[in-house]
Amino acid sequence: MDDPTPFHMVRLWLESPGLTTVGKMNHLPLSQTSTLYLAHCALKELFGDRAPKPFHVENGEDSGRYVRVLGYAGADSEALESEARIGTDPTIYDICDWDRLRSKPMPESFPEGMQLSFEVRACPIVRKSSAGEGPNGREWREGQELDAFLSRAWENPDEELTREGVYRDWLIRQFEVRGGAAIDPESVGMSRFSIERMVRRTHGDDRSVNVIKRPDVTLHGTLEVTDSDTFRKVLRSGVGGHKTFGYGMLKVQRA
Repeated sequence: MDDPTPFHMVRLWLESPGLTTVGKMNHLPLSQTSTLYLAHCALKELFGDRAPKPFHVENGEDSGRYVRVLGYAGADSEALESEARIGTDPTIYDICDWDRLRSKPMPESFPEGMQLSFEVRACPIVRKSSAGEGPNGREWREGQELDAFLSRAWENPDEELTREGVYRDWLIRQFEVRGGAAIDPESVGMSRFSIERMVRRTHGDDRSVNVIKRPDVTLHGTLEVTDSDTFRKVLRSGVGGHKTFGYGMLKVQRA
């Protein structure tokens, strides 16, 4: 049975100087804070719990002045703008170019067997289930979050590994666990890789700022839908961790 919950793909433009203002209002160290996290803060200020998530920051023709954001949301463009008009600081409200806000409803179903090409900007990490030490002496704590490549390399130092290969396996594993689609392993490629610094606030009274380093990878390939309901849930929720930082939005089109 298909998942009846509707959601929309949303595209909007946020003024780059306005994102800097958002960072200052949130007392973030701007030299260490990524555009992805500033976009997250702006979306949260504008739309609250209805903010697009997962989302993806794109490079547009006017990327010097604006940051172009694509995301999945439970509301269309009209409802999002109405949300932003309630209680949003005028300075924050003016960050968005409302004339260019657009949305479209996503399909209610994806037929089983449908072939789709995909692209995803992901943060391929794993969380260690227990403390341990690899043959090379590398140690990790229970619950520690590690780059998927480093985790495998530390556990198997003699194995010949490539980041592309490990991240491909990581992505395939995401769908093996969650279901909804099967990825063609031969189709998966990595078009970009970097190690990014992420600034995030801790919870609690002090609300201190932590800086962490995580892999930032764009993967592409083809997949086959195996269950429409589950696949829509994966699209809507995103793939992998750190979606707050702009990772995990699976963009698809017919293969």
